[in-house]
Amino acid sequence: MNANRGRGDRTTSVASVLATGLAAAIATSACQSMPNMTSAGATSGGFSGPPDLASCGNAGPCSTADAGVAGPFQPHLGATTTAAVAPPPISGGTLLALSDGATAVASDPDRDAVYVVDLASGTVTFTIALQSGDEPGRLVEDGAGRVHVALRGGGALVTLDPATGTVVARRNVCPAPRGVAWDSSLDAIWVACATGELVALPSSPAAAGDGGTALQSFVLQRDLRDVLVESDGSLAISVFRAAEILRVDPASGAVTRTDTMPPFATAVPHVAWRTIATPQGGTLTVHQEHTTASLETDVPGGYGATFSAGSSATASIASVLDTNGALVTNLALQAVLPVDVALSPDGDTFVVAAAGNAYAPSLPDVIISSITGNDVLGAVFKLPSTGGEQAIAVAFDPAEEILVQTREPATLQILDATHASWRTVVLSSDSRADTGHALFHSAAGALIACASCHPEGGDDGHVWTLDGDTRRTPSLRGTVAGTAPYHWPGDELDMPTLLQDVYTSRMSGPPLSTDSMSRIAAWVEAIPAPPAPSWVDPAAAARGQALFTSASTGCATCHSGAKFTNNATVDVGTGGRFQVPPLVGVSWRTPLMHDGCAAAIADRFGACATAGHGSTQSLSSDQISDLTAYLETL
Repeated sequence: MNANRGRGDRTTSVASVLATGLAAAIATSACQSMPNMTSAGATSGGFSGPPDLASCGNAGPCSTADAGVAGPFQPHLGATTTAAVAPPPISGGTLLALSDGATAVASDPDRDAVYVVDLASGTVTFTIALQSGDEPGRLVEDGAGRVHVALRGGGALVTLDPATGTVVARRNVCPAPRGVAWDSSLDAIWVACATGELVALPSSPAAAGDGGTALQSFVLQRDLRDVLVESDGSLAISVFRAAEILRVDPASGAVTRTDTMPPFATAVPHVAWRTIATPQGGTLTVHQEHTTASLETDVPGGYGATFSAGSSATASIASVLDTNGALVTNLALQAVLPVDVALSPDGDTFVVAAAGNAYAPSLPDVIISSITGNDVLGAVFKLPSTGGEQAIAVAFDPAEEILVQTREPATLQILDATHASWRTVVLSSDSRADTGHALFHSAAGALIACASCHPEGGDDGHVWTLDGDTRRTPSLRGTVAGTAPYHWPGDELDMPTLLQDVYTSRMSGPPLSTDSMSRIAAWVEAIPAPPAPSWVDPAAAARGQALFTSASTGCATCHSGAKFTNNATVDVGTGGRFQVPPLVGVSWRTPLMHDGCAAAIADRFGACATAGHGSTQSLSSDQISDLTAYLETL
């Protein structure tokens, strides 16, 4: 797939990938829209003079939900909407083109359904309803044509027959299943879990007798994401926030090597949204880079205004590593939230879904580029929509048509192999439109979304330098409601204050009305707490709970109530007065403490302990282990 691609002379540098096109776009006035661009039209610079459109083109009125005037990179949302049930954070990677060349299968985490689509006719042949809260995610086809789907919220692997649209089996696998892969040598499905479990189940549920017996089961580390089966039978497993790839022996579960994404002079890798295999046995990962430079919080636009790594708070990158973990290609992307990537059948071209670009008229929803990185921009496209459509998943069919799944409305957009025309398949007419969700996942104006630093409603694992001070990103999973004031110093009195300071000022977002602020606050407060892992020893956790609540340690003096915080701002000898953080989901968000001092929970009681931070100095190593086990369950 190489027609009309522009060729340069570089293969591994990011350089000033978007300097010309983005500089032109930034300089233009508000209410501009980018036309659909063919591959040939994109090779000369991408955003080269988008036309002025009096009505902001297909993006609706020149305003945010109901206040302010939005610029070319700011969200254009229209009327405020509220979903009856808060939609889950975007995870991406929910689309699969089957080996028959005629069928696509799409998971819908918003509607707890899976769709089987006939590509030739452009029709949905089956809608498979799942249980409420299942949140279907990654999916894979096995050698018999069955499709296996990881239920992110349901803690299970569901097996479907796409030929009949039926559920073959549902097997509990772990509290937070994420990645799935078919292992032909074992005829098994590997499931990688964010709670750290790695499990192999028989592809055929009947082969397991009771339908639930695992062939292999290991505990690795938290935050596992995608799992790939290599040609030699070994496994490659991505780590979400760390943007690393673990090479794992499938027989023992031993990690034999850790591959890291390349850091830049003033930025480090984080948030590996999606990792897929290359034909050469390597990996292609779309991830973010987060700056290590000091950001100014009291200056409008302090979080930056370009896509280049290190010059803004975050940048999006596509990294190709070879089978030895060495860098092959590193390409900056004009994407906010690059939640999915797919390779063409010939392995020459990749396509990226940029979910955070949806409501910004001047940003592309879909990006196509050479895997070698030889073309600077490749082709960029805005989806054919009457409003913002969030691209959440991409795939190629055998004819090299590009399939793009959108969240709201739920559609499958099909771009023909010549990039000349689109076909639309409506997956569901059941709306999940929600202004709070849209604002959280949209480029605010500084080419960064709330979800850039709070991916999937959590945190990016990054320790920022803000006005010269180090501050770890707080998680939003089950921690927001009833815990004001916000931020480590407790200087954001409530959510409107925080949104005005961070969203509108630092992120260059448009002013938000009271209505809009209420919607984003309500959506953030609805983000659920993460589940506990399966491997914690209940007896150790019970002993740890007794220590935590005892008067002798004093932990519960400040970490009290439903969120394990009294919302006080106190000085415990760690360098200043800081908010008592909620401990809900604390084990999901290392490094811990305001400056990221504690790489693991145990470090909080070791190298990072202070005399004023509870009375834990006299605890034995066994007691610290028990206390850590309890905190793992919160």
